[in-house]
Amino acid sequence: MRGLSLIVAGMAVLAGAAVAQVNITRVEQLAAAQMDKVELILAQQQRSLANGCDKLRILKAEAVTVWEPIILRDGKPASGRWSVRYAVEACGEIGLRNVEMRLVGDGNVAIDPLVPGSTLADAKLQKDIEASFELAGRTAMPTCTENVMVRQTEVSVYPKTPRDRWREIWIGVMCGRDLGQVIDFLPTKSGTSFKMTVPTQTAK
Repeated sequence: MRGLSLIVAGMAVLAGAAVAQVNITRVEQLAAAQMDKVELILAQQQRSLANGCDKLRILKAEAVTVWEPIILRDGKPASGRWSVRYAVEACGEIGLRNVEMRLVGDGNVAIDPLVPGSTLADAKLQKDIEASFELAGRTAMPTCTENVMVRQTEVSVYPKTPRDRWREIWIGVMCGRDLGQVIDFLPTKSGTSFKMTVPTQTAK
């Protein structure tokens, strides 16, 4: 997994920083040891995204975002949370897939799939967006009882500093219908707020 860029709280860290290098090395080691699990988890996600097709091959790990730095106890990793972005070939198409990894008890690593694409949102923020996405979907389709399946995210306006706004486009599926949302993010002292609007055109 050499060549990963280290990101802390959404912003890049200079490669020469000693603390950053320690964390990226440990994250690389821990993430590399989980590749078999990651492939299974992403294949399961792909099955849902592609109506049963679970053919997925990880091409490379592109980046890691460290949300909570790794903390050692007795020389062993005890806590920490990060996400890894992978370039994949999935059912004949090239795309990006994301997972969150976190250390839980005795150095074990728990892995959860995140939404596909280039989103900068962390796991908690993604869940908040999905809840709002479903509310908007059910308003448009009152008889739909399905949860949203986010199949793509794309950053359309990148932040230049940790305080900058940024914008993403999310495409999800509910009850067989593609729904798009433009999401504007605003970092605040207490977290990151967001506002959703329907794009002029929604991908089909």
